[in-house]
Amino acid sequence: MDSWLNMMLMCGLLLIASLQTTNSLRFRRSEKINSLETNIHHLQNYYKTHGTEWVAKSVFASYLDKLNSMASCTCQTLLLGRMLNIYEDMFKDMKEKSDTKDVQKSLENVMSKVEKLRLNYSTEFEVWRQLQNMNRTVKNETVQKGALNDFLMVFKRAEKQHGKDP
Repeated sequence: MDSWLNMMLMCGLLLIASLQTTNSLRFRRSEKINSLETNIHHLQNYYKTHGTEWVAKSVFASYLDKLNSMASCTCQTLLLGRMLNIYEDMFKDMKEKSDTKDVQKSLENVMSKVEKLRLNYSTEFEVWRQLQNMNRTVKNETVQKGALNDFLMVFKRAEKQHGKDP
């Protein structure tokens, strides 16, 4: 009986393996990824970014490493942190333009409260700063070519994080 079961398992595994090699049973997702990889490799060849000199010009790989070590930052907390920064700047501007001591004192009190609360958003502030730095750097052609080499790694991580097939 054991040999019959082993034979059936082997036949089943061979059947699965042979079906996986045909195009008719490939998963759509892997075709999309293969197409994406083909397009990126074509671009890398065109822009000549395969050389070893491009290894040191990685743009986003260091940020991917930071994702694992950073505390969780949600869209809501990032947005709230940015709003607090904007309010802080706004109140400073209002204080500088104010001629009345009473108004200046009220603005100082409000600014103090905002500043204390904003300290709770240090992770979000750091994320925002990094986003701004990334946005500034990708305007450079050399950086764009370096970022091209990081793309598949970033795309796969973003796809995995979001859990959806694009």
